[in-house]
Amino acid sequence: MTYRTFRRRMSEATAAHNWLEGFAFVLGLAFLALSVLCAWGIVTAIANIGDPQAPPGEPATVGFLEVTRGFALVVFALFGFIAIGVGWFLAGDTLKRWFARIKARS
Repeated sequence: MTYRTFRRRMSEATAAHNWLEGFAFVLGLAFLALSVLCAWGIVTAIANIGDPQAPPGEPATVGFLEVTRGFALVVFALFGFIAIGVGWFLAGDTLKRWFARIKARS
């Protein structure tokens, strides 16, 4: 096999796999997982919003706890929306294509 043939075959193999799309899909899944973690943070903030006690060993007033829990609610909601948007932007086309292929088979 000559070098020119080897180079042509490597070029065709690289173009067939579309590595950038695969990397974008994995990165999109990571952002979708981050949005799930943000949803968990929102649920935790809502569950603790009326709790007047600070964690053991932490001196804090009730007003301080309410403000920090409200801030956590806003921050997790904002980050969650941003993460789900970026995740769908990066991985959405591949996921839609997979679901369409599954739907077409059944």
